[in-house]
Amino acid sequence: MMKTLLISATAMVLAAPALAQVTTSSTPAAPPTSAQPTTPAAPAAAASVDAKVDVFAKADADKNGALTIAEVKMADATATQADFDKYDADKSKSLSKAEFEKWATAKAGAKASAPGQ
Repeated sequence: MMKTLLISATAMVLAAPALAQVTTSSTPAAPPTSAQPTTPAAPAAAASVDAKVDVFAKADADKNGALTIAEVKMADATATQADFDKYDADKSKSLSKAEFEKWATAKAGAKASAPGQ
């Protein structure tokens, strides 16, 4: 009986640190403070353009200011060659920021109007 009690207590002591771990996100959230100045909300259009440019910058692996079909597919696996060619207005085999913004706007519009959503 004493042996069983000792083994159980040892198992609990060894397992406690593993069970007590708390998972957190990789970026800590800033604590809310009332001293922070409030700024007016940015227009939705400006925010979406900033988001598209940010996506463009992240997808541009070689940082040449244009996206190849491979870079677009890395950012969006559902992208097809036909879609890419449709928005590649100058037929340069790459999308400029303006061409990418048109593609992203059209893609977002297609998702919003999809049936059942």
